[in-house]
Amino acid sequence: MAASITKSMFTSALRPNLNHITQARSLYCLNPWFPSVPTANNYMQIRHRNKKQRVKDNTVQTTKDKKFISKKEKKKAVASITAVEKSTILADKPVDNVWIRKFYPPPRFSLEEAVQRHQAFAQPAMLNNLKGLIYLDMRLDFTTKKKTKFLGNIRASLRLPHEFPYGSPPNILVFCKSEENVNLAVSLGAKQAGTPQDIIKQINEGVINPKDFEHVLCTSDCANEILSVRSHFRDRFPQRAKGNIGPDLKEMWDLFYYGYCYESTKLADAIGHLQVPLGLVEQPVEELGENFKSYVDHICQHRPVALGPFIQSMKVLAPPSPEEFIIRVEDYVPGFKSEDVDSDAEEEAEALGQ
Repeated sequence: MAASITKSMFTSALRPNLNHITQARSLYCLNPWFPSVPTANNYMQIRHRNKKQRVKDNTVQTTKDKKFISKKEKKKAVASITAVEKSTILADKPVDNVWIRKFYPPPRFSLEEAVQRHQAFAQPAMLNNLKGLIYLDMRLDFTTKKKTKFLGNIRASLRLPHEFPYGSPPNILVFCKSEENVNLAVSLGAKQAGTPQDIIKQINEGVINPKDFEHVLCTSDCANEILSVRSHFRDRFPQRAKGNIGPDLKEMWDLFYYGYCYESTKLADAIGHLQVPLGLVEQPVEELGENFKSYVDHICQHRPVALGPFIQSMKVLAPPSPEEFIIRVEDYVPGFKSEDVDSDAEEEAEALGQ
């Protein structure tokens, strides 16, 4: 009895408060001056957006100096040199004028024979390509005395004894201080010439793109002032050993403007490839032979003879002819014979291997 009385008193005491809360809640929902009850559906996610256009900085330049070579091409290049012929070689030379190629080594020719064969194939009655170019295709050995160390790609320019039209005139950048040299460079046809301060400022501001120039020349009086842009030019950066730093601007211009530039590519760490224009098909064999000798002598200077022959194989091409005539490389390249090596070359090889 007492418990029921206490329960009824407690319920009656709470009822007014509950009614008050219910009325207040209804007023809260119906009154337009109060906001609606916040729920999860009332929220909207807003992401800040940057309306400024993203522009690449001109000073930041991504360069790809190395040409991409697939693994398949590298393996093919290595296999062509190191692979052993699985087929049986019957003889060094075939007896008949018709033979199965896999049983005999590929024929090799002298330079004169290869050129004469291309000239015969380029006659008007055949390909009619006497104005075409003859190329010398070479395979290079980049190994040193140390097995884990290899030479880098080579790049140089030279003047040939018998010049011929090839390619377009190169774009040349000239660093010089004196106004006389600046005017001389402009009169010779330099794409850009000026003092180191002016050119470096334009490079940093993005006005001058270092990729637009095939060669960079520098006079001796400002050689130390261009070190800050070495990373922009990389292999094209002026060096005395390359001949693009010197006191005589006219002499440097003649070498790099009228000369023939060659640059190798790597097929593997130890194997390189180089192709250079030898001359026109219609040129006399004697002139092409002198150009050939100039190329071989200049290229072989990039590696000591004591390490062995730098040029491992050579062949003569004359596009669009599909013929490729292999040259007897041991007759022209130093290093195949023991008498070609002297004491100075051995010392140079020792220094290179360290």
